[in-house]
Amino acid sequence: MKTRQTSSRHLVLTALFIAIILLQSIVPWLGTLPLGAFAIGAAVTIITFTVAIGAMVLGPKTGALLGFIWGAYSLWHAWTSVPSIGALIFRNPITAIAPRMLVGVIIGYLYWRFVKERPIAQQSAWLVGLGALSAFINTALVLSLTWIGFKVMNTSFTGIPDSGLANWLIISIAGFNGIFEMIVGAILVPLIGIPVLTAFNRRTQQ
Repeated sequence: MKTRQTSSRHLVLTALFIAIILLQSIVPWLGTLPLGAFAIGAAVTIITFTVAIGAMVLGPKTGALLGFIWGAYSLWHAWTSVPSIGALIFRNPITAIAPRMLVGVIIGYLYWRFVKERPIAQQSAWLVGLGALSAFINTALVLSLTWIGFKVMNTSFTGIPDSGLANWLIISIAGFNGIFEMIVGAILVPLIGIPVLTAFNRRTQQ
């Protein structure tokens, strides 16, 4: 009976995190945090941290699913929206999906392997690191795959001009934005994650 309740709870929480990710993807102000006061055009993608927290709560396998949902929506949105730097990058399905899935897998694995069994009071410092790492994984993999795409294939099919200047401009903007995302991740993940994980642990113990 307890196993069935645990399975049902896991399913409900998975559906809840998927709904949050889709809502954040559809409503820009819920999924991104503009940082125009610090740098023109800078914006933090908060969905990264939703996937990370979901992976901590539900494990790396479900984290991969959450990342896939986010990436699949990004791919669809990139091909159906007005072209922008971000949209052009994420027209590549590998770039859109793989980094997001790996955020869920890696953060979920690290949390369940090294942090989960520690007292909740001792987890804050770990979550600071995992929050920054989640942003780093997403940004580093997106930039790496974008760079590889520039080098080994013709990117004009995505709408990106075959120009060294355009390539460097895209990568430099995304890399600069990644620094802000790591800082925000180090703040938001423990700030939101600790209450969520505390509530989840209390329910699993009931």
